[in-house]
Amino acid sequence: MKAGLSELPLWAVGLRDNGMNDPSFDLEERPHDVRDEYDQVYEQPDPRAYYRILHGLDYRIPELAAPVFRNVINAITEYRARRVKVLDLGCGFGINAALLRYSQDMDRLAHRCRDLDTGEISSASVIEFDRNYFASWPPQVDVDYIGFDIAEYPVTYAKTVRLVDDGFSRDLEFEDPEPEEIEMLSGTDLIISTGCAGYVTEATFERIFKAVDGPIPWLAIFVLRTEPFDTLSSYFEGRGLKVEKLEGVTFIQRRFHSSAEWTQALMTLEGQEIQTEGKEADGLLHAEFYLIRPEAESKAHPLETIVSVSSGTEGTFGGWRGRPWGA
Repeated sequence: MKAGLSELPLWAVGLRDNGMNDPSFDLEERPHDVRDEYDQVYEQPDPRAYYRILHGLDYRIPELAAPVFRNVINAITEYRARRVKVLDLGCGFGINAALLRYSQDMDRLAHRCRDLDTGEISSASVIEFDRNYFASWPPQVDVDYIGFDIAEYPVTYAKTVRLVDDGFSRDLEFEDPEPEEIEMLSGTDLIISTGCAGYVTEATFERIFKAVDGPIPWLAIFVLRTEPFDTLSSYFEGRGLKVEKLEGVTFIQRRFHSSAEWTQALMTLEGQEIQTEGKEADGLLHAEFYLIRPEAESKAHPLETIVSVSSGTEGTFGGWRGRPWGA
């Protein structure tokens, strides 16, 4: 049965406090629509607004993706027998890097930014605080980490606080990378992404692959079920890559930022006869995981021997606890 707007759970749309500021927050009170604020978080020089908005939407996919990425890094390191270079496609403020490289979680990072979210603390001070903070944590993964995003402020922040070893901002849909950016991309072993697959086309990947100048990289990407993937999948297969989807499981990305986004998602999925019950119909965007590799390398390390979803079986979403993925 198709869900109607009146059937949307009251907690499911818009920004909520998550108890960060008000322990008596009423879970039955509908949060406010945050479309405009959501679109502006990448226009800030520090991540305070990012964490306030995204954590308020119970953004979980980076935390769920981190153990998957670690397993993929271990597999490609074993196969290629060298220090791996990772390219984070759509890196934003470096949240994937923070969770992958250090003993961090979304709640810890968001609450830390909450404590700094005051007009009395400048962006320069926040950036300096964060640089010292992350420097105090020993890295959990030994990789060369490159960040890439179309937004300039987030990449600059991620580089300055040393979440990424290097990075750049450019619209690779329409622009070729500069020589120094080609140098950053050269030798990339693994491309990861937790949310930009719906915003880029084969044009971006073609420019990246051309710059790599070596063995074609693996791609470990999470794709929202609302985003078409057939064209990109065909492009990768045309390049001789094997596209594998982790079957039988989806990963929660976040709650919807507005009623309009929720309605559009249901229309899109139901138009493709994709079951939304227990997933998007309940107010949560879900993503699927794809691993894309050269055929020979996929045979050496089958997907089912790499990816495990046994960790993180509980997650907090707006005051209630549940599975971070849906079977």
